[in-house]
Amino acid sequence: MKKNIHILLFLLLSVFAGEAFAQCDSTAFYAKQFLSDNFISDGQTYRALIFDDQIAEFNATLYGGSKYRVVAFAGMEKDQLLFSLFDQDGNTLFTNEEHNNAPYWDFEIKSTLEARIEAKLDLTKQKSGCAVLLIGFER
Repeated sequence: MKKNIHILLFLLLSVFAGEAFAQCDSTAFYAKQFLSDNFISDGQTYRALIFDDQIAEFNATLYGGSKYRVVAFAGMEKDQLLFSLFDQDGNTLFTNEEHNNAPYWDFEIKSTLEARIEAKLDLTKQKSGCAVLLIGFER
């Protein structure tokens, strides 16, 4: 009997995990529309399933002399995810909260830096979702 409960629990968790990955796939699809022909993806899709006031943290190396675009999405609407970009010293370089939750930001880096990107849901619009970030560099 105990073994059957464990098997049932495993199957339920597998179904929920599959749905979460499917949600992230569809969110990534919508995010890609903001990575225009002028920008080439860095080849990564940064993803995190977040709930309520959780904060997802992503790290990236940004190389000097390059122009970048960071795209941030959570769901099918473009203004549901708040994101902020920080340098290695913790200084805020950008936050989309000051720009009506803009889904992307273009910027140039003069010298290489280790960046941290934090993403959280705009709780007035969504309580849970898959945070997807794309980083592209200009051709």
